[in-house]
Amino acid sequence: MKVIRPHPLKWAVASVFCVAPLLCSAPAQAEGSDGYLTDSAGQPVRASADCVHTSSWRQGFRFADCEPAPVVEAPAPVVEAPAPVVEAPAPVVEAPAPLVEAPAPVPQNVPFRVSMDALFDFDQARLRPEGKAALDELAQRLAVTQYDTLTVVGHADRIGPAAYNQKLSERRASAIRDYLIAQGIDAQRIAASGVGESQTTTSCRGLHGKRLIACLQPDRHAELTAAGNELRVSDASR
Repeated sequence: MKVIRPHPLKWAVASVFCVAPLLCSAPAQAEGSDGYLTDSAGQPVRASADCVHTSSWRQGFRFADCEPAPVVEAPAPVVEAPAPVVEAPAPVVEAPAPLVEAPAPVPQNVPFRVSMDALFDFDQARLRPEGKAALDELAQRLAVTQYDTLTVVGHADRIGPAAYNQKLSERRASAIRDYLIAQGIDAQRIAASGVGESQTTTSCRGLHGKRLIACLQPDRHAELTAAGNELRVSDASR
């Protein structure tokens, strides 16, 4: 639609004679067009692409696209505060368990069982070379054992008279004691005795001769018992 623009001279004449509202009527305005000159169609009248303002125009008025869009400042960015640093709890260091002292050692006996067949010939009380070697090893073990007394008890089997076997067991125990003393064992700590055939454990019924002698071998032994508070050798059986 072609817009008819009034001549500038007409605007000047209108502004001279339209001094009071009662003398001349104001141009027609559409709703929201206060402060702007509009044509009969309600569109803003423009001069050089700018809308023509009336005397009632004030800063901030807007109509159609007459004024540039207001600059809307972007809201300031919301800066979130950093999350609080939560320190890890200090590690719990448990106090070491109190040292519990070991109870006082209880006196105990450590038996050393030595076979008579390894020390003596049958029906003899004189040490064999193999018997001396066995007692040498036993003396070495006693040297590293804390003990107070050492008891040597000789045993015999049931072959022969009981009185004879009693004497035989005593002579064998004495032979063992004397040899250990010669190897450095304190004589004041050694006691020797014999029990003959009174503590036999085998039966061997129906056997005779060499078979009986072999069967009764467990009854021919010497038992050495070391007694003390601190015994570091607990098993020396043979």
